[in-house]
Amino acid sequence: MTRHARLPGAGPRVRLPDHSTGGAERVTGPLAGPVRTCVGCRRRDQQTVLLRVVHVEADEGDLAVVDVRRSLPGRGAWVHPDLQCLELAERRRAFPRALRTGPLDTSSVRRHLEDRSGRPTA
Repeated sequence: MTRHARLPGAGPRVRLPDHSTGGAERVTGPLAGPVRTCVGCRRRDQQTVLLRVVHVEADEGDLAVVDVRRSLPGRGAWVHPDLQCLELAERRRAFPRALRTGPLDTSSVRRHLEDRSGRPTA
């Protein structure tokens, strides 16, 4: 095997020039549109499927809140709208790392997910 040889299917998805659109790039693979990574399960998914979580400074301390309109300023972290992904992100301390801040209170994110699913957790 030469130094330039590659195994078929090895490596990440590549960006290929799309000559039909005047040189714009297109991503090969099944996901179309903006793709983000969930900070809980680390799976990649379309931006429309994930929730954006931002850091907000409040009188009670630093909070992680859901950015429903996806328009709040600052760095955002993305998580699936699933309590399991939220719990995994909390256990891994993924929100402070992704938002580049100290410890955060994620109770408002949990409340949002519980309201959405209609079932509270203990």
